[in-house]
Amino acid sequence: MKPRGKPPSLIGGGAGASKIIFAKAKRTCKWCKSEILKSSKCVEVAIPRSFGCKTYCTNCFIHILDQSRKDIANLEHSLSTMQ
Repeated sequence: MKPRGKPPSLIGGGAGASKIIFAKAKRTCKWCKSEILKSSKCVEVAIPRSFGCKTYCTNCFIHILDQSRKDIANLEHSLSTMQ
């Protein structure tokens, strides 16, 4: 059976993609709890199975991306050992 449509992503999935935005109002980073000032860059990460999102400061998101890369590398390694 041939797959249909665009391949799903582990990042965002059906909830939508993460995006870098300029905060329209003061926000709080979901991880470090620091204040994100209005008009500052931040990252919105969609929450699966909801219409909401989590907001992270750019410094924290760099660490989140690093961890995601490690997790994906571990999955790729596990997959390659199965073949």
